[in-house]
Amino acid sequence: MSSVTDRPGPVRFCRRDTEAAGLASRSLLIHTILMKSRLLIPRLRSRQRALLHMYRTVADFTYDLEIWMEAGGSLRYVSPSCLRVTGYPALDALRDADFFSRIIDADDFAKWRQAMDTGHAQDIPAMDFRICRRDGTRIWLSQETTRVFDPRGRFQGWRLSLRDVTERVQTRISLDQARQNLAERVRERTAELELSRERYRALSGYLQDRIEKERAHISREIHDILGQDLTAMNMGLHRLERSFHDPDDGRLAQLAELRALVAGTLETVRRISRELRPPMLDELGFVEAVAWQIRTFAQASGLRVDQQLGHLPDLPGDLATAMYRVLQECLTNAARHSGCSRLHVSVQTMDGKFEMLVTDNGRGITPEQADSSSSLGLLGMRERVRLVGGCLAITRLPKGGTEILVRVPLTGESGSCDCS
Repeated sequence: MSSVTDRPGPVRFCRRDTEAAGLASRSLLIHTILMKSRLLIPRLRSRQRALLHMYRTVADFTYDLEIWMEAGGSLRYVSPSCLRVTGYPALDALRDADFFSRIIDADDFAKWRQAMDTGHAQDIPAMDFRICRRDGTRIWLSQETTRVFDPRGRFQGWRLSLRDVTERVQTRISLDQARQNLAERVRERTAELELSRERYRALSGYLQDRIEKERAHISREIHDILGQDLTAMNMGLHRLERSFHDPDDGRLAQLAELRALVAGTLETVRRISRELRPPMLDELGFVEAVAWQIRTFAQASGLRVDQQLGHLPDLPGDLATAMYRVLQECLTNAARHSGCSRLHVSVQTMDGKFEMLVTDNGRGITPEQADSSSSLGLLGMRERVRLVGGCLAITRLPKGGTEILVRVPLTGESGSCDCS
């Protein structure tokens, strides 16, 4: 017999042995995973139950209605406050898959559903909505929503805190209604004031027109009747004076005094007639009337008045009268209140607008004086300018003095000018 001798060399396995070993390894791996899963799942469930227990321990005693809603929309927990807030027991809410669609007002549910649908990707803002309680009454709830994540950062659902805010909402609605009522009353009152203002302006314009017509009538009466009578009286005195042949007759001196008195009275009558309604305003036009007014004012006041009167088109009668009266008031105020020694008057047309500028070198008007309701002269000027559709600005100059600027559109479009 021959003996078998072991020879050294590499150990070789067949293919069947390798596959068997692989199957054994995979089986062992699967078995290990299944064993770990069986151990891990109860732990996770136990942890969830512990977390839910902790949550319930706190939420069960909160005044607000607390709800834990899972990511799929089902309710995991509803606090006992559900009965007080909605009239439904918490258990009924947990069993009802359509609990929110049933209690939320139909007009508010679509908004609530849309907000909740966006809660997987972003935070849900606080919102108010109406619900219908079990007894049929309607109340307002305010919902605060918090997104819930597990320790690994995976989204688990939402924590809903709902509070009855009916009283607050009703108070807000009442305040809104009160504000609306107040706004409506303000609009009505504003409309009444605007109507009164328009009536006042119409009356003011009518009165201004009547005053000017009455002035013109009185001016003609004074000029035609008193002027003629005084002229006739002066001529009669002159004839009476010539009837005396003795130059030393003492009655001649009395006649001379009477003639001088009549001549002075006649000049006064003519002046009053011109002041009531300057005849050159109707006969020669606005520019000549302004030039005459400036000369007369300078002679009477002793102030120096520089003038720059440009070429003007024929102004409508109401505009010419209004601007003439405004100029008169400007000159009178400067002489009475400014303490100035020099004035400048400029009248021109520019860009389809009439423009009149009056400046002085006096002490200057203050904003309080310019806006004072007791400044009747300034109020009258503003009203006259407004009636012809223009604007008026009164400014205190930096180096002292006052500037009054008037602009009036010549196209008849009121409010289309600016004096700023």
